[in-house]
Amino acid sequence: MNILNSEIIKTKQKLRKDKISYFVFAIYFLMVLLLSSVFFVGKKFNIPFEKITGDPALTFKSHPFIGFLSNIGALIWCYTASICFFSALILFKTTDKKKALFFMCSGIFTSILLIDDFFMFHDYIFYTFINSDIVQLIVYIAYAIFLFWYILRFLKFILSTLYIFLVLAIGFFGLSVLTDLIFKSKGLQYFIEDSFKFIGLINWMLFFSITAYNALLHKLQPLEIKNS
Repeated sequence: MNILNSEIIKTKQKLRKDKISYFVFAIYFLMVLLLSSVFFVGKKFNIPFEKITGDPALTFKSHPFIGFLSNIGALIWCYTASICFFSALILFKTTDKKKALFFMCSGIFTSILLIDDFFMFHDYIFYTFINSDIVQLIVYIAYAIFLFWYILRFLKFILSTLYIFLVLAIGFFGLSVLTDLIFKSKGLQYFIEDSFKFIGLINWMLFFSITAYNALLHKLQPLEIKNS
């Protein structure tokens, strides 16, 4: 018991020292909120808990590789968002607030794209409210407007990076959207559409990974020289 109390005291001291207690509290709060929401939705809409918490492949007795490329894409979205948020958190601790804001906005936008893609908001969820093809067009226009503002807002910094990867990402995302709007999503057309999106996503990940690496390295190098 004494050992347990000692460890609890040490943990509290470390949390206070590193000033991460609010972050830990926020994560645990979101965890409880998510689990509570899942429980409420399951009870409210009579969804068996094994279906709302279980793996889709087991629930529907399908092959685990169903949706393979889509699942890999979701992991890449998540990785990219994490890189952006982590970089923003570090840079906010420095005097480079503009770069921090850039990565924060990038992380938020990437997270929105992740949620939309993974939970099929513009492909399915929104259609339950408005059963019209215009829903998808509105979502694409909203993304285009935000992207236009984003590029104008951070143009000077973007031009100092390896922005070719961002250009490639936007270009292939655009090709994916055009394929989706012009052709029926089935067969070879579906493969081409998702291939364009996946290539765009890879370039999106490369752009933010390289940009974050260079931004953080630029801040860490003076500290290494100072400490050497």
